[in-house]
Amino acid sequence: MTTVTEAVPPAPAKHRDQVATSLPPARGQSFLKLVTLELRKSVDTRSGRVLIAAILLLAVAAVGWQLTHLPRGTINFDGFLAAATSGPVMILPVIGVMAMTSEWTQRTALTTFTLSPRRIRVQLAKFVSAIVLGAVVTTGVVVLALAGTALGGATSGRATSYAGMGGEIAAGYLTVALNVVMAAAFGAVIAQTAVAILVFYIAPTAWRLAGPELFKDNANWLDVFGALGRIAERDLHGMLPETLTAIGVWIVLPTLVGLWASSRREVK
Repeated sequence: MTTVTEAVPPAPAKHRDQVATSLPPARGQSFLKLVTLELRKSVDTRSGRVLIAAILLLAVAAVGWQLTHLPRGTINFDGFLAAATSGPVMILPVIGVMAMTSEWTQRTALTTFTLSPRRIRVQLAKFVSAIVLGAVVTTGVVVLALAGTALGGATSGRATSYAGMGGEIAAGYLTVALNVVMAAAFGAVIAQTAVAILVFYIAPTAWRLAGPELFKDNANWLDVFGALGRIAERDLHGMLPETLTAIGVWIVLPTLVGLWASSRREVK
């Protein structure tokens, strides 16, 4: 017996158009979504969690040391803040480096830029996420400094002073943000975590050591550590042009170069 199979006629073009138009329109990724994803990447890795834990442990150790070496007289918040931030300020910029280099060192750039092909937006989201994460960790350090000040006053029976706390905290946040952006810029330019960290720590330090010998007072125009120190002290000492120039050369310029290099770097 022969079975006759009737051919199914193709759907009319009008019906296909109706099906296509009934689908929801494709929505682009919002910048906030990209920042959230980059934040999750930063804390989901073992290296990211270890780095954050190390920063907070350093702050705890510094506050504990300060509690066992209380100065005479009034206990000032600025002393605890300086102690709590001394170690973390040196390590916090690594957050920026890792945010920019992880895609390339872990070979996930192909996946990331396939899902989000607009590279500049992705890189800007990485900058923002590094700043946000740095601010969150800094907040934890500030809380530890506040707790240490209160505990020191309670255990010693001495008066505590929080004079100028707002300005000091604001200057601290700004300094941390600039350091993180500079480190992220080096990471965007170099795209190798170890090399970027090495260059970030060595290049400005080498200039600060060699610059005064070679250019005398003119070395201040490129001394980024001096510029950041003046910002942290909330006193530019009449060196606004030098401060802006150093920030432009060491932070703004590498950021622009890093964004350009990341947009043209070959993805493997």
